[in-house]
Amino acid sequence: MSPINSLVSPGKICGEFKSTESESANTESTDTAAGIIQMAPLSGNMVSLSANAHSGESAEALLVRLSGEARRRRLTPVQANAFCDPALGKQTGHSPSPAALNPNAALAFPTAFLGRHDTPDGCVLGARVTAIPANSGHHWIFDEHGAVCGAKWETPDARYLLLGALTPADTSAPRDRQAAAAWLLLQKRLESAGFTLGNLVRTWFFNDHILDWYADFNRVRNAFFNEHNIFGTLVPASTGVGACNAAGAALSLDALAIAPKRKSSGGGMRIEAVASPLQCAAHDYKSAFSRAVECTSTQTPPATGGSRHLLVSGTASIGPDGKTAHAGDLDAQIDLSLRVVGAILKLRGMDWRDTSRAILYFPKIEWMSRWEARREALGLPPIPGIFAHCDICRDDLLFEIEMDAWKEAAK
Repeated sequence: MSPINSLVSPGKICGEFKSTESESANTESTDTAAGIIQMAPLSGNMVSLSANAHSGESAEALLVRLSGEARRRRLTPVQANAFCDPALGKQTGHSPSPAALNPNAALAFPTAFLGRHDTPDGCVLGARVTAIPANSGHHWIFDEHGAVCGAKWETPDARYLLLGALTPADTSAPRDRQAAAAWLLLQKRLESAGFTLGNLVRTWFFNDHILDWYADFNRVRNAFFNEHNIFGTLVPASTGVGACNAAGAALSLDALAIAPKRKSSGGGMRIEAVASPLQCAAHDYKSAFSRAVECTSTQTPPATGGSRHLLVSGTASIGPDGKTAHAGDLDAQIDLSLRVVGAILKLRGMDWRDTSRAILYFPKIEWMSRWEARREALGLPPIPGIFAHCDICRDDLLFEIEMDAWKEAAK
């Protein structure tokens, strides 16, 4: 095992942890002067690049390192998340405008700077960038102020839209109204880009002080889904954790939409929700998301007959009855969360070696050192995961993991 990152920020110690280089079958590790970047494929020719922060590395430097590696490989970064002191987003002055859209622009793509309300000043934990081939013929999506909020592109079997760092316009409104406004904003962005709510396959919600208003958030989401018949189509996979954002909004969201192309000759893209063998449906306890969504392409890569991309929602220590399991026991909660994800992978003919990326959410930074101990205790291979300091959606949940897995369809 090789230590790759110590979680220390300029002038502020977040903690010292050791991680391991990923042994994922999908992931390529690139040594740079500042540490290891994990790269792996996703659907739609997307490539994930992620890394935990090196000692002394700023949030901007980490993002520049990841996006620079993408460009070196002739990829165009289209979206990113930095898990850090969210105030660092203001310090970077990051607002991707049309003038910044040139090959040499460091951060010309939507980026959310996210951290718990008490993430230490200056703390930088990790980041991930999603990129696509530079020759994808992508189009940027702009908001009303001319800032970039996403990108759309096509493959032979589907159209793709990735949106990032969306926040409601009125950040002074009550939180439930901001949540409703966020859903309307997402709908507007989808429709203006030629997509529908039914094309949503994955959402990420980062809610400031989530424990104070998660019930209200779920109420708003359920009402929106009922109004637009989302429950009658595909309910997207999702993550909902507690994190502040640089805009000072009640929530920030990212979203991925995929619109399959109709093929007269058969084939193309198939998208379906995946149940969890070890947990009940989230809707059973009034939370509206699928445990996972799988996207199967029969077109790319053509040499293998296609690929499968499994998007696993944020997963925590919740039992089959929908109640928190192992309250107060961090190790047991990590173990159960990993077993739940492992069961979903097995159900789809995958395993942990197919992991492309993962985010490891902890409400306390000092608990992050338990990750490697529990992974090793369960006999799991190292995975390309980054740390995030966020609240989980219940005060008795101590850990959450989200992950993506990718595999050639023929395997």
